[in-house]
Amino acid sequence: MAARGYDIFMYDPTINGLPQQNPKFHFFKEGIAGIEVKSQSLNTLEHFIKVNGHEDKENMILKMDVEGAEWSFLSTISSEILSKFDQMVFEFHFMTQPKDINLMNATLACLNKINKTHSLVHLHANNCGSTLILDDKILFPDVLELTYVKTSNYELVDDENICLPIALDQSNNGVTQDIPLGFWNRPFNNILKIRK
Repeated sequence: MAARGYDIFMYDPTINGLPQQNPKFHFFKEGIAGIEVKSQSLNTLEHFIKVNGHEDKENMILKMDVEGAEWSFLSTISSEILSKFDQMVFEFHFMTQPKDINLMNATLACLNKINKTHSLVHLHANNCGSTLILDDKILFPDVLELTYVKTSNYELVDDENICLPIALDQSNNGVTQDIPLGFWNRPFNNILKIRK
């Protein structure tokens, strides 16, 4: 992206600097969360958008891998702020962790919020973490990688013939095989039938 002339704003409170430098890289030793937590150098996306002077920007790209803090972020972010992004790439954590009904409803509310402005166009299972076995047949990962696009910017077409992972996907852990998620856009019971 930098080679194409785009400024890249990066945030990570867990490292002191980037492994590479580029004039288009803007690194901050801060992290993102649903609320400001000064003691941990965390702040909101709204804060970073304002500080960077991006309040009038549209069709930005967001890439977020924050080891579980995405749920706090998504529970507080407004649809108006999300709609500033043309593409969003997330890593969702704790997908197979036991949840009480309140936490499950909060997770679903986060997903519903994204779906108001964006459409999921790709999904990949991260094979570095734990998995849950569904119906004694299907592995479901604790960590998912998801790509969303702003629905109003694209003419989206359903395709029931995409079996995940696809050739472009790469195993996160090169030692073990990628986790097959089955056919894209088919009802869950069809996936079960295919795998029998």
